Amino acid sequence: MTKHYSLNTLLHYITAQKRELWLTNLYGVLATLFFLPIPILIPLLIDEVLLENPGKLTEYTDLLFGQQEVWFYLAITLLSVIFLRLLVFVLTNAKTFHATTLTEKINYHLRQNILYHLQHVSIAEYETLKSGGVASKTVQDVEAVSDFANMLVITLLTAALTVIGVAVIMMWMHWVLALLVFTLNPFFLAFSRIIGKKMGELFRRQNEAYELYNEALNEVLELFTQVRASNQEQTLFGFLKQKAKAIESASVDYGYRASVAHGSSALLTTTVVDIFRVLGIAAVAYSDLTIGMMLAFLFYLSTLVSPVQQLMGLVITYQSTKPAFARINALLSLEQEPHYPHVADPFTGVQSTSVELKNITFGYSDKSPVLKDVSLRAEAGQKVALVGPSGSGKTTIAQLMVGFYLPQSGDISYGNSSVTQIGLPVIRENVALMLQDALFFNDTVRMNLTLSSDRSDEAIYSALEAAQLKDFVDTLEDGLDTKIGKNGIRLSGGQRQRLAIARLILSDPKVIIFDESTSALDGRTEHDLYETLADFLKDKTTIIIAHRTTTIKQADYVYLIENGKVKDEGTYDALNAKGRIKEDFDVA
Repeated sequence: MTKHYSLNTLLHYITAQKRELWLTNLYGVLATLFFLPIPILIPLLIDEVLLENPGKLTEYTDLLFGQQEVWFYLAITLLSVIFLRLLVFVLTNAKTFHATTLTEKINYHLRQNILYHLQHVSIAEYETLKSGGVASKTVQDVEAVSDFANMLVITLLTAALTVIGVAVIMMWMHWVLALLVFTLNPFFLAFSRIIGKKMGELFRRQNEAYELYNEALNEVLELFTQVRASNQEQTLFGFLKQKAKAIESASVDYGYRASVAHGSSALLTTTVVDIFRVLGIAAVAYSDLTIGMMLAFLFYLSTLVSPVQQLMGLVITYQSTKPAFARINALLSLEQEPHYPHVADPFTGVQSTSVELKNITFGYSDKSPVLKDVSLRAEAGQKVALVGPSGSGKTTIAQLMVGFYLPQSGDISYGNSSVTQIGLPVIRENVALMLQDALFFNDTVRMNLTLSSDRSDEAIYSALEAAQLKDFVDTLEDGLDTKIGKNGIRLSGGQRQRLAIARLILSDPKVIIFDESTSALDGRTEHDLYETLADFLKDKTTIIIAHRTTTIKQADYVYLIENGKVKDEGTYDALNAKGRIKEDFDVA
């Protein structure tokens, strides 16, 4: 998939939709061909009927119907014009339908590429993203590109063909006037390009203002409970009002100048039309141009205004779309996590598997490593505890185990197979990380347990019972279909952690990492919960990151982590005998 969008890329996507593009152009060409005779039909009546200068129009009518009265010629011509206009209307609608179908496919493809890229963006990059900015790029910017593509498909060929067709007819009518008309067109397009560049810059500023506002608004809404608890609504919503004011300023600037630009274009066009009306009268007076042909020439000149303005508008719109391309490309340039081949599978056909870190060094920046030459191992089915003071690197170890980050040196293996041979998706399918702060969707209990996968109610309730949450769910009015609010706000801290544990049980992983995942429970409840989970955890490799001694005692082996290094290791009793462990794990 491409990681860079430009006009050439867009043209490639357009031409790839061969059927829709072919039909769009076919209907567009037919609509143009049937439209071109319309402006000349009624003016010809002036010369051939009112001024009694018989010509092709009356000649063909007499050939078909015999010589007729004036009203008959008027009626036949009017009916012909109405029929042609209806035909053009039908063909134009067909063209628009296929052009819209084509551009909506491009719209979908753009969003699909962005979502695919975001799906594989590395956690390190993702942590720097703001949801408001991403939403802007996937909605507003994609719409801007799609609208330009739609305009390009609908306008370019039809407008160009109309200009060429009208030019040929006008040259046939009076080549001197026609040359004057088409000598001015390059100046119109040059004027449009200048205006388009200015509009593009103003449009970029307007979009930046919207993006900054969306980012700030999303953050305030996501943390609204904390905002209210801190009594900071006035301050933070005041900050949002400033961002909204910036949108107002940028939008007024863009809207006003865009209006002036389009108005200037229209003023220039209408002034030129007025000039040629006068020149047309002069041509009738000083050449063989008839009154009817002069009126037809002016009709064609008026007809020419629309396609020329469409082409000018296309230039202006492209300049305004360039910033959207740039923002989409910035999003697609975010670094993705590596794609390792799946050539080894240490999880299939076993109850559990071992996990080992070998000489791991890692830092969130190059200057200060968080982990320094860390080595540890958990055998298949073994329970290993990682203990140590806050900030010692325990959570970082857990995140490295599931591939959230990659070590600067060293290797991580499962069942003696390196993660580079297993593949990160396979690891996450079989290794569950239980975080201290479990995250939930603003959806039902069922959805947050299954994450939209297919699970029976029996399996769900079995997991809830193991997590000691079944009785609570039974008391809910809608049971499993009860909505739990944004990030589970309608649940207590303990209930959220139990719900996360139930989700873990339902996924049935081979290796489990508990990262302070029962910290919101009191000691007694935590002890009861682990007793309930005993059958589930039996024979599963379990990594426990905890401070409480009641939790640590369950481990078969303990690693003491301090300042990013393994300072000591052994059984709980051995470390406790050395005075390395104290109540609630104050590290000595």
